[in-house]
Amino acid sequence: MKRRSALAAVGASALAWGAVRRGAVAKSTLRVAYIPIENCAQVFYAKEQGFFESAGLDVQLQPIPYGSAIASAIAANSIDVGFAATVTVATAHSRGLPFVFIAPANEFSARAQPTTGIVVNATSTIRSARDLNGKIFGTAGLGSLSEFAPRAWIDANGGDASTVKFVELPFSALPEALASGRVDAAFIADPFFSKAKETGRVLGIGLDAVAKEFIVAGWIATPAWAAANASDVAGFAGAIARATAWATANPLKAADTLVRYLKVDPATVAATPRSIFAEKLTPALLQPGIDNASRYGKFAHIPAQDLVYVAGR
Repeated sequence: MKRRSALAAVGASALAWGAVRRGAVAKSTLRVAYIPIENCAQVFYAKEQGFFESAGLDVQLQPIPYGSAIASAIAANSIDVGFAATVTVATAHSRGLPFVFIAPANEFSARAQPTTGIVVNATSTIRSARDLNGKIFGTAGLGSLSEFAPRAWIDANGGDASTVKFVELPFSALPEALASGRVDAAFIADPFFSKAKETGRVLGIGLDAVAKEFIVAGWIATPAWAAANASDVAGFAGAIARATAWATANPLKAADTLVRYLKVDPATVAATPRSIFAEKLTPALLQPGIDNASRYGKFAHIPAQDLVYVAGR
């Protein structure tokens, strides 16, 4: 009840912001990139429910299969805002590309039904993390959480992640790669996770090796773009907050939206739990993902607050 009340308050605040923008300015065009998975669904909901429009934004959605490619597109100014895992942002920051989060996306909680996992073929002899030593592991992003979380899980459960060969494929291609034997294991996100479980076996969650609860990803921009477009940042963040509240209150309608945007089987979507989205960009919940990136990306510690956009800072 407390969560629903908080979400309702956020939604009301965002609605008020949208009303102000509608009367004050013309629409701004915003190029927004996403990975075609449910973890990016806030932008689908915001687009379809008119939350972007009421915030004065003409959002043009562009699918890009990898988080690293989204970060590169933002750096090249070919898009304005994009979805990225905390790991991706921290790694980029360590290399002198100071992206900042402007809104939260999905979060992981060990208490919720998992929407991602490490999967092996049903007939595989792999039964433990140690059995993954020397094997080929499919991931949707090298140098991302899709690689670093499985590495943490392998190391935490008796295996040696340094011996595992990780190869990059889109989430949509991983179930087939697993079924055909092209990879020995894979880290997969819904709705493709559910498909992979039909012919595979879940070895572990993976994300729980990072922390029991943390913000997995968010919506990012460059600090320069955010500073020059502060009102658009506020409008986007408000629309995302409204989308989070709407999805929580309307899980069946959210499922229908996923079918349209991800072009997946309605029965598959109906059978899978919905992603959980964070309500706030809380630094303490961003830090575990950053620390995971630091460990496996081999760079110095970064305070989470350094990756959060603050107007006027």
